[in-house]
Amino acid sequence: MLGSPGCFIFIFLLCQLTGPAASRTRKELVGALGGAVTFPLNHSVNEIDSIIWIFNTTPLVTIQPNTPDGQANIIVTQNRNKERVDFLQGSYSMILSKLKKKDSGVYRVEIHSSSLQHPFTQEYGLQVYEYLSKPKVTMGLQNIENDTCVTNLTCSMEQGGEDVTYTWKSLGQATNESHYGSILPVSWRLGKRDITFICEARNPISSNSSNPIFAQKLCEGAPRDPTSSMVLKLLVVLFLLSAFALVAIILIMRKERGKVSEFIEEKKRTDNQQETLNYNPPSGETAEYDTVSHLNKTVPEENLVNTFYATVQIPPKMEKHDSLPTSPDTPKLYTYENVT
Repeated sequence: MLGSPGCFIFIFLLCQLTGPAASRTRKELVGALGGAVTFPLNHSVNEIDSIIWIFNTTPLVTIQPNTPDGQANIIVTQNRNKERVDFLQGSYSMILSKLKKKDSGVYRVEIHSSSLQHPFTQEYGLQVYEYLSKPKVTMGLQNIENDTCVTNLTCSMEQGGEDVTYTWKSLGQATNESHYGSILPVSWRLGKRDITFICEARNPISSNSSNPIFAQKLCEGAPRDPTSSMVLKLLVVLFLLSAFALVAIILIMRKERGKVSEFIEEKKRTDNQQETLNYNPPSGETAEYDTVSHLNKTVPEENLVNTFYATVQIPPKMEKHDSLPTSPDTPKLYTYENVT
């Protein structure tokens, strides 16, 4: 079967694919902000007519290696890149320096040759990162449960947070532990051995660690006595009960004081009515009589003959009320006449 025509055709097609088609696998590169990166160019093309470096869709550099004087002709399409572009000696691998964030993207090189049916191509993916600064650690809400301080620590970057991974290291325990992720749950029993937490941030070009954080410092602001919150609640309840009792007493006292005031007012009204009944001002149409009471209710029979009869003289009607007596108790004048 190895000598069959179909096998030779398959081998021929495979050889064609190992040329330009097999060279299209992208190579991922990373660079540091302000640094330099090299785009390696490995090929087996002999008769090279031209080499073109392309950034995204824009031509960056064009190279003509075969010139009459034997010197390669290098053309940089953008003037701002002339000082940033260079090539390795004896090779056409490109070096890009003074990297910027906007240099991140897709680069492609094309090698054109009359010996190739299609140009040889190679793609690169460049990602420019910043050097990481010291990560920032923030603490969540504290909570005390059964003499245990519970909280969360969060590690973050203020700048350059692309493709950053976080690792927590806990030092001071029987076995040092590691935790992956930006958030670290902390559970530390009060009074136990102190634990040190360190956050390490890492990206493809650099790493940096936070300042050490001590569990004892994290929980020193929290109350150590677990019954303190219960005592505080009881004090609040007692205060509210006392306040309600005081308000009730004040209301009862005001109510009793109101009753006493009503009784006094009623007594005053009763006395005023009694005085009014004892004093009736004279009227021209109504005669006023005064009753003379005897000192002794019984009259001896032998004095019946000498009984005196009294006639009461009623004064004429007064024209003005100003002439009334000043007091209802002023004695009235009586005229007695003997009847024989």
